[in-house]
Amino acid sequence: MSTKKRPNSDVKEGRQPAGTNGREVLLDAASNLMIETGSIDVSLHQIARRAGLTAPLVKYWFGSREGLLLALAERDVEGPLSQLADLMDQELDPATKLRIHIHGIISAYAQFPYLNRLIDQLLWDRESEGSKVLRARVIQPIARAQRTILSDGVAAGQFREVNVKYMYFLIVGTCHYIFSTRVGAYEVFGVPRITKEISLDYAAFATDTILRGIST
Repeated sequence: MSTKKRPNSDVKEGRQPAGTNGREVLLDAASNLMIETGSIDVSLHQIARRAGLTAPLVKYWFGSREGLLLALAERDVEGPLSQLADLMDQELDPATKLRIHIHGIISAYAQFPYLNRLIDQLLWDRESEGSKVLRARVIQPIARAQRTILSDGVAAGQFREVNVKYMYFLIVGTCHYIFSTRVGAYEVFGVPRITKEISLDYAAFATDTILRGIST
């Protein structure tokens, strides 16, 4: 879904909208700020300043702050969702699919540690455009894929019967929490940041733990 807007009165006279990459420059700026600050509460002025553009150009491309946040969430999940669709088409046993799926979620959160909080904020108002788009394009496809994997696993004798709703919360919660608790990780374990090596180790640990819990 495109969130680009037509030029309007917010674009000052004599200042043209950014070129074809202006939209991506702004999204990169928002993403980098969220990673650096550990928060999704960054203003349009902060984003524009980081991008080297003006705040009216943010409104030109996205219409509003919610429009920018939605565009960022859609961009960040595009690759992982495409990989999930490809995974579901492969001839792999359910346990292997679940292992790859969990590794994929953790990889996405490692790259975009703010992503779960961003999606949660956009989902908060169920009647908003952002909530409707993300439910249809992100939440429901992931839930369907997990339900299929778990059902196939039971049929193949690899998994025991489990509550698919609770499994969704367990998988997503397990995958994102390590990236959303930066202060706690440092204060309790002395980990200043979650490195690539830690992400890979954690992905293996989380996957093995979950699979052991549901295996027959």
